[in-house]
Amino acid sequence: MAKASYKVPASLNRSFLDYEITLSKGGWAVRPSPIKQLLFFGGGVLALLWLTTSTFIASASAVFIALFVIWGLAVIIYFGGMTKTKELRAMNVPALLAYVPTRARYVSTRRSSNPSDFSSLVGIDGIDKDGRIHFSDGGKGQIYLVVGSASYLLFNEDRIGILDRVDAFWRKVDTNCEWAVITTKEPQRIYHQVATLERRNQALEVRDPDLIELQNEQYDILTQHVGGKFTSIHQYLLLKGKSAEALRRGHMMLQAEVEGSALMIKDATVLDRDEAEPMLRVFYQGIDDELLSLKASLS
Repeated sequence: MAKASYKVPASLNRSFLDYEITLSKGGWAVRPSPIKQLLFFGGGVLALLWLTTSTFIASASAVFIALFVIWGLAVIIYFGGMTKTKELRAMNVPALLAYVPTRARYVSTRRSSNPSDFSSLVGIDGIDKDGRIHFSDGGKGQIYLVVGSASYLLFNEDRIGILDRVDAFWRKVDTNCEWAVITTKEPQRIYHQVATLERRNQALEVRDPDLIELQNEQYDILTQHVGGKFTSIHQYLLLKGKSAEALRRGHMMLQAEVEGSALMIKDATVLDRDEAEPMLRVFYQGIDDELLSLKASLS
């Protein structure tokens, strides 16, 4: 049965510091606190006490010491607070300091900019003939053209079944493989139609001018209108594993899901290099240049 609401499950990588202790005061139970939070509060209070009694702050005026104690307690309470993922706010300080420099927060993607920073994030070293992607960070990827089952016309039973299936699927996904769903609006794929038209042209035994003109007209309609002006929504699934073995496990899991049920993914088609490159050009080259390249390749 699909749930009305969802929550972040407890991490399997927990230590004894993550266990919660319920403190009571005067018969009233206080909200459970993890051991690491209690240790942080205790260590923070001891550090504050040492600063106010054994450093130069001890020789300051009483007003200054009082203000310093209030400020210190506020800092301890704030950074000792818990996030929604049950982590101390103090754990985010190193990441915050890493993003303080302006250069660390922005990646320039202008044509005249140095592409090293952008390439280190999403760079691709090459694509094999079968569509295997080799990323600059050492990861391996594969792109699939997927078709789902979602629709505004679903019955409640079908909607509940899809939610249950999706919920059960994401519970067993291997964390060593990333699953990225990409939705694009691009020209319709006409490669198979053009190939069929070319095979028909090669099979003509009588080269009648009227038949040749009819085929040329169909070719112009496919390349200039259907494959150029008319766009449709396409959904892709990018699997990126930290290694070839992680990608293989992700592929096996996807294949098992497609073969086991059509609720989550109705169909998944592996894209080879000739099919994956046009999709990636939307992100790496731009939609305008992609349309020009598509028209040039079909003309």
